[in-house]
Amino acid sequence: MYTTRLLLFTFITLALSGCIQKKDAQVDARKPTEALPVKIIHPTQRQVVDYEEFVGRMLPYDQVDVRARVSGTLIRCTFKKGAEMKTNPQTGDAFVAEESTPHSSLLTPNSNDIEDLKEGYEVKEGQLLFVIDPDVYEAALLNAQGQLEVLEARRERMKNDLDRAESLLPQKAISKQDYDLARFNLKECEAQIAVAKATIKTAQINLNYTRIYAPIDGYVGYAQESVGNLVQGNAGANSTTLVKIVKVDPIYIYLNIDESSVEKLKKIDVARREANPDADLDNSVEFRLSDEDGFPHQAKIDYHAPILDRSTGARLVRAVCPNPKLLSGERQFQPGMTVHVRVGVTDPYDALLVPEDCLGTNQSERFVYVVVEDGMPKMQIVQLGPLQSDNMRVIRKGLSKDDNVIADNLMRVRLDRPVKNRE
Repeated sequence: MYTTRLLLFTFITLALSGCIQKKDAQVDARKPTEALPVKIIHPTQRQVVDYEEFVGRMLPYDQVDVRARVSGTLIRCTFKKGAEMKTNPQTGDAFVAEESTPHSSLLTPNSNDIEDLKEGYEVKEGQLLFVIDPDVYEAALLNAQGQLEVLEARRERMKNDLDRAESLLPQKAISKQDYDLARFNLKECEAQIAVAKATIKTAQINLNYTRIYAPIDGYVGYAQESVGNLVQGNAGANSTTLVKIVKVDPIYIYLNIDESSVEKLKKIDVARREANPDADLDNSVEFRLSDEDGFPHQAKIDYHAPILDRSTGARLVRAVCPNPKLLSGERQFQPGMTVHVRVGVTDPYDALLVPEDCLGTNQSERFVYVVVEDGMPKMQIVQLGPLQSDNMRVIRKGLSKDDNVIADNLMRVRLDRPVKNRE
């Protein structure tokens, strides 16, 4: 009996509790939902340009292999400490000082600071780099000059012989044959003099080639031959490479642009030419190094390949930019660096933009929340354009300039709960 009363009391208690909870739920349902405070903005309107990004590589503006033009013993390297022979090991004679040798006038004004020049340092065009033993070539030049003097003296004698023959011929004191012989001997001697002058010029050129100068401005590499070695100056690929010079100011950027971007750029160029045939086309691009933000540097496109690469469908494009020195003395850019290049593929156009943080994802679609009547949010599907450097996203379709876009607190937004602009 006691157990029956206890069970009846329990059932009555549970029934009363359920009624109270149901009443409280009805009271809560009638209570209005509190608006969620959010930040509401309008889309930004401004002009933008669509860009495509590519990865490029920096390469030298110029690069020269300095080779020997004549054969001989290398007796001096001006940019390597202690690389100099004072005397000829065969004869014991001292080598002639550089100042008295040919081409000394070609030295640049700062080339007197030759002690400061080292491997890997920057050189100027015309700066002395190497000296080859000039003894053989000096002797060849002296020999050619002596041969010329002999021929010039012979020409003077033959000219006198011809003058006498011309005075005796009218009197028939000599035969016509003797006269012709005197005339031909003079012409032959003059021809030999011309050959001798050419030989002197060749000997002088060879002697000049014993002093090797920098053909361009740039950074000199390491000396590939040591002083005392015999270098070959034969014409062609067999001549000895002495050093490499690399010019890095300005500097080139090489990149490959895909076919679709090439077509976009062609359309822009055609439209601009039709609008103004005399206008200069903008061929500038922006780039950054791998550890930089934004695109702080500019370059100018100066070459593009006439055909697309068959294997990749891309076109080789080259841009050039200045390469100034930093306070440390180093150049800002170095050959071999990887750069990220941004190329404009449209003209400036008006666009609507919203912050990237405003966007949500619904499976494969992107959306924003817009506030409609009574402060209720609505999911608005949008078509996106490119992301800008300030984290603003271009909206192609789905928004108007007067729409109220929810800019924050997106995780708490519900379509059945009103929102209000945060003060």
